[in-house]
Amino acid sequence: MPVLGGGSMAGRDAICILIAYLLGGVCTGYYVVRLKSGIDIREHGSGGVGARNVGRILGKPGFVVTLLGDSLKGVVAILLARKFEISEAAVALVVVAVIAGHIWPLPLQLRGGRGIATAIGAYLAYDPYLALLLLGLTVVLMAFRRGFILSGLAAFLVLPAAAFALKRPGHTVAALAGASVIILFAHRERIRQAFAEVLPQKEA
Repeated sequence: MPVLGGGSMAGRDAICILIAYLLGGVCTGYYVVRLKSGIDIREHGSGGVGARNVGRILGKPGFVVTLLGDSLKGVVAILLARKFEISEAAVALVVVAVIAGHIWPLPLQLRGGRGIATAIGAYLAYDPYLALLLLGLTVVLMAFRRGFILSGLAAFLVLPAAAFALKRPGHTVAALAGASVIILFAHRERIRQAFAEVLPQKEA
């Protein structure tokens, strides 16, 4: 199949990974708010470009558009990678690249979002079963921790181990682990605040 100029497999892999990173850098919420209100969403609310913060400025329509747009980036990145028939190990790296692009977008001076919606879209296209497993883990973990976001972060952390137990390929497990690390890093302030709220209660 003559794709990407018919170059070598390694060259196609690298190009698809780069495209995924650049695609991830198109942060839906930032551009929607710029278009509608002329402001930089990163200077308002939580400072994020995700659906929740956009919703504070533009209401429910802004929330929905941002959520769908950021998820779609993940889907498109994987579909393009599969269309170009790159190696499965490279497709796994595309998952990480599109999430990293959303968190550290070049057009926005590396100040982007936190990656959850983009990750969910990428997981759905890469392996729908893993995406459903992520959702299931989130629901289960909500019984032990307060809040959907923290439960979701814990689910991202557990998912690589679950994929390993399900005998997914090593490159899949490694990509899930890499994605989890950067997503948790992007949420480090939220995680720090959660521990700050819990630890004083234990000392009391």
